[in-house]
Amino acid sequence: TRDSNFTQFSLDDQERQSGIIDTTNQLVVAVHECLNEVVIDRGTSRFLSAVQCCCNGQVLTTIQADGCIVSTPTGSTAYSMSAGGPMLHPSSPCMLLTPICPHSLSFRPIVFPDSAQLIFRVDPRARGDAWITLDGRTKLRMKRGSTLEVIASPLPLPTLLRYGNTADWFDALQKSLLFNTRPLQKPYIG
Repeated sequence: TRDSNFTQFSLDDQERQSGIIDTTNQLVVAVHECLNEVVIDRGTSRFLSAVQCCCNGQVLTTIQADGCIVSTPTGSTAYSMSAGGPMLHPSSPCMLLTPICPHSLSFRPIVFPDSAQLIFRVDPRARGDAWITLDGRTKLRMKRGSTLEVIASPLPLPTLLRYGNTADWFDALQKSLLFNTRPLQKPYIG
């Protein structure tokens, strides 16, 4: 028989991102692991950021905005959601690109497979440098002409789950965000 004080946990792997920062000299400056998100923004500059975004070698757009967020499914319920991005289930194998106050109404959040290689390059003609923030802690300057590569980490983070991935996730959404909590409509009496 099972001890009633015993709590069962299951093990799951959460996706992380690796950020590799290159300069125009093709020199790798740093490699970082992130659990939640990589933010590329304009920092204290009063000008929009101008950052070219490529996926697997294909140029997608030049981001003219306050910045953008590349988040893991774990990070999708943080800064990305506040900027208008969707909430992603933690077991979804993907990365999410969410613009921060874009200068175009047609620039919407995009979901990429975790096999995608995202390259961000600060336009050499940009009015200012860009800044990278890793999981809200580490802040690094990206000078004009510098590039940042974001890929899914080959080393997922093992996590303990109490009830299972979906149950734990919805429980956290309910407790932390009061997900879709509102009083029920009163019955119509006609």
